[in-house]
Amino acid sequence: MLPSQNYCKPPSRKLAKYAQALYARKHECQIVPRDIIKLDDWQPVQNQCHANVLILETYGQGYSAVHGWLYIDYDGKADFVRFVAHSVLMNDAGKLIDVTPAFAGSEPYPFISANISNTEYEDMLNSLLKKYGTTDCLDYQTKNIR
Repeated sequence: MLPSQNYCKPPSRKLAKYAQALYARKHECQIVPRDIIKLDDWQPVQNQCHANVLILETYGQGYSAVHGWLYIDYDGKADFVRFVAHSVLMNDAGKLIDVTPAFAGSEPYPFISANISNTEYEDMLNSLLKKYGTTDCLDYQTKNIR
């Protein structure tokens, strides 16, 4: 299932430049393999990626949170690409792991790390939430719209 194909203009010049920088780094995107990790009576929850990785990072099992974005290009059929906020884990060996359960039938999207401080990342997410009510819509326009 693809997210909405309605273009969402970045709510600030800073976010627009950041989306452009992410697009320039799209060659760094990778599919992060999913892994099931449970702790006692807790297990990761769908659509709660940020909370899931922070809980596992805090639990002290050698994981660290990596915040970033899923890259959606709509198979080139839209005149923009979308970055959807997402967090994964990095294990002691440096391997990325996606612990958030996927929705049935959903395809994996490539992930790109945010490469900014946690504070900057959180500020960006709050800006998207304030403007659009979601963090699933950092868009970069790849073609001119007439």
